[in-house]
Amino acid sequence: MSNSILIAENLSKHYFLGGQKVTVLKDISLAIGKGEFVVIAGSSGSGKTTLLSVLSGLDRPSSGKIILAGSDITNLTEDQLAPVRNDLTGFVFQAFHLIPSLNGIENIMFPAELKKDSDARNKAQTLLDQVGLVHRGNNFPEQLSGGEQQRVAICRALINNPEIVFADEPTGNLDSENSEGIIKILLDLHKDRQMTLVIATHSRSLASRADRIILLYDGRIQEGS
Repeated sequence: MSNSILIAENLSKHYFLGGQKVTVLKDISLAIGKGEFVVIAGSSGSGKTTLLSVLSGLDRPSSGKIILAGSDITNLTEDQLAPVRNDLTGFVFQAFHLIPSLNGIENIMFPAELKKDSDARNKAQTLLDQVGLVHRGNNFPEQLSGGEQQRVAICRALINNPEIVFADEPTGNLDSENSEGIIKILLDLHKDRQMTLVIATHSRSLASRADRIILLYDGRIQEGS
């Protein structure tokens, strides 16, 4: 794919548990185009979260190659990877992972402050406005509902205007009403910003709106997906 933002070649990932080798990903190759919305689907244990972590640079493959925005990131050191992740990617977790000691706006600003962005607060305020949370910016995570925490987490993922956003079961800890709200926010932001969106999810509602579904089974991509 000539306009690919992300290319994976022959990725494999294994762990050793109790002396036993456990292979989670098996010879995965894929390409994701700029501006594409891709869902990674599959049953629990199929390797969705591991694939998302490896593709985003949060984890390393045991073998294979990852090319992000034209650069091979496979063998970068942690120090080299950190700015790549902060500048080019955003990540939304199922469990939110907000910093408890920071309020909403401070959580959103954090990645921008790592870049010493003097406009971090204004950007965070704009994002809060986009997700309807301006009135909650001074509240700490424990004072926010699950849906509000996830909206803050989405804003945090977007503050540096990344080229690609990864989300791991972003509605997994939410009720149906909040889930639909988060889905709408993600899709609206995808459309408005023309950003690449890669989501691992069980949600049929979310998957049905994707440009493409990559189906994993036992650590492999199923043919035809």
